[in-house]
Amino acid sequence: MIQRILMIGAAALALAACSEQPQDMASGKKPDVPAWNGANDNGYVAPGWQAGDQKAWEAQLKQRAAGQNESVRIGSNT
Repeated sequence: MIQRILMIGAAALALAACSEQPQDMASGKKPDVPAWNGANDNGYVAPGWQAGDQKAWEAQLKQRAAGQNESVRIGSNT
């Protein structure tokens, strides 16, 4: 009896893994807009930044890259 329940459970789990989720763009955003135009105020943008400000977007990317550069972080002179 227990083996039959386990077999049915395993079969149901295996069949559930076969279904593929839809891969369409649910957000409705167009992927062909520049990055500095595509961001909206969703809590993940830098404070004070407005969509469409390319110079501020590029400055923020440079600041992030500098923060990830180990030589800059430790103050190396090399």
